[in-house]
Amino acid sequence: MTERETRYVFDGQIQVDDAYLGGERSGGKVGRGSENKVPFVVGISLSDDGQPLRVKLTPVSGFSLDVIGQWAKTHLPGF
Repeated sequence: MTERETRYVFDGQIQVDDAYLGGERSGGKVGRGSENKVPFVVGISLSDDGQPLRVKLTPVSGFSLDVIGQWAKTHLPGF
């Protein structure tokens, strides 16, 4: 599946956001610092009329400028 995904490139209008995946476990820390949640970058490529064409969910180590910059260089054309 990873090999197949590398063929697809975002184009057109692109929207990017951060997200967390994970749930609550008893006894753990809650919120953004929780060890039970995994940070993701979510990118969506839209057509000219605003319809979604492609989505990419990428787990990242965090949302620092370096991490997001590397994600953008890898996944966004012309960045």
